[in-house]
Amino acid sequence: MSADAAQELVKKADQKLKGGGGLMGYFTGGPKYDEAIEIYQQAANQYKMAKMWQEAGNCFVQCAYCAEKSGSQSDQANYLSEAGNVLKKVTTGTAVEQYEKAISIYSAGGRFQQAGKLLLSIAELYEAERLQHKECKEFYKRAAEMFELADHSESNFSKCNLKFAEYAAKDGDLQEAIRIFEAEGEKALGKTLLQFGAKEHFLNAGILHLVGGDSVTVNLALDKYRSLDPRFASSREGELLGDLAQAFESGDVDAFVEKLSDFDAIKPLDSWKTEFLVKVKEHLQPSHASATDAIDLS
Repeated sequence: MSADAAQELVKKADQKLKGGGGLMGYFTGGPKYDEAIEIYQQAANQYKMAKMWQEAGNCFVQCAYCAEKSGSQSDQANYLSEAGNVLKKVTTGTAVEQYEKAISIYSAGGRFQQAGKLLLSIAELYEAERLQHKECKEFYKRAAEMFELADHSESNFSKCNLKFAEYAAKDGDLQEAIRIFEAEGEKALGKTLLQFGAKEHFLNAGILHLVGGDSVTVNLALDKYRSLDPRFASSREGELLGDLAQAFESGDVDAFVEKLSDFDAIKPLDSWKTEFLVKVKEHLQPSHASATDAIDLS
């Protein structure tokens, strides 16, 4: 029933764009965009109830068209965003097409926070698919750039910046990732509510230093983090990094795995850390390790 009602509403809205049709359309003053928008929205809601996502998205695209014709770029961007929200239930690609149009309008109008939120949504969509590594990295970077321009968006900027760092590391750009983790760690130390998170950023940066394979650089980084945050040395993360650096310098694989196991028993290591700690273990045990090895924390 919802689908039939929606189809009738779409026909009615289409007529509004024709000014009513025929001779009467001429006398009634041409297209009535505001009235058409209202009816297309009603149709979109009917299609939603029928789970006809493509058709609902098309209605919002028509709303955006009407808003553009009536001179409201703000409303146009909002309707394109609504279209994307519906079309992501069809495919990510069709949603992104509409989101990108909205992002272009938002950014051109200085609405950087809105643009950043859409870019973040796209990044998270691709991340959920687990197949679009390049796209995830690119959209997190673009989102961070938008949030950096926006007022009151510092937390979102950091969130996207850190995600970009994770993907940069996966692409082998260790120095860029280290730079971001360290910068975010230092920034967190300056915020009372964020200070607790600094040690996590320093640990991530330290792990990447270990991946680099230079024990001197690792120890210099460790000294730097302890100097920046006096609490880091006695924290669980700081103690772990110190123990790993010592095991790495001495080439002690057993000690390396043992310290990870002790840490993991209290605070489970996330998949990103584990991926790079495997690479560190390969440095310590190159003749027995392979890219598919997992760190045995038992």
